[in-house]
Amino acid sequence: MRIINNKLSFFNALLSTFNLKLDKTKTISDPQLGEIVFRKNEKAKKYIIRIKNGQVKVTVPLYGSYSRAKEFLFENKQKLLSKIQQQTTQPSPDINEEELRKKAQSVLPFRLAALAKMYGFKYTDVKIRKSKTRWGSCSSKGVINLSIYLMLLPDHLIEYVLLHELCHTVQMNHSSAFWELLNKCTQNRASELRKEIRKYRRF
Repeated sequence: MRIINNKLSFFNALLSTFNLKLDKTKTISDPQLGEIVFRKNEKAKKYIIRIKNGQVKVTVPLYGSYSRAKEFLFENKQKLLSKIQQQTTQPSPDINEEELRKKAQSVLPFRLAALAKMYGFKYTDVKIRKSKTRWGSCSSKGVINLSIYLMLLPDHLIEYVLLHELCHTVQMNHSSAFWELLNKCTQNRASELRKEIRKYRRF
């Protein structure tokens, strides 16, 4: 009787493990792509990457590995960034603002802190807003506000906006001193990037 019970226990444990694998998901965060969800699918025969509502989702075959799924994702990272840029040029009217907010909250504060450290800027706080009139702003107290819609811009323009607001922690205006500072942070591309970002509408 003990042998039967042991076999049943082993079978139940194996079944539980199988079910967990079937439903298991993993999430990671990338500075450029934001939150990425990996989900195993018993019907999938290969690794598949999709972008839905601004979020990257990776389908993993049932017996595939998450490590290989991550490798596959980063092998195709530049293609994904290009695809996101194309979607930004012709934005979908069905933007999921909640998903966009989550992505912005997971990406923008991290990137802002990294750029501030790189160029020696200091700010007091960062807030993620649903602003449709500005990509970003900086208060006299050093509080930086960033729009969730920044996530719909190409990566280099997101960086431009973050640097723009960081420069305002030193120069609270758009004087020649401000543009000189921003030029130093953008390899003398401030004017070029300023013209490029005007092509993108704020929602």
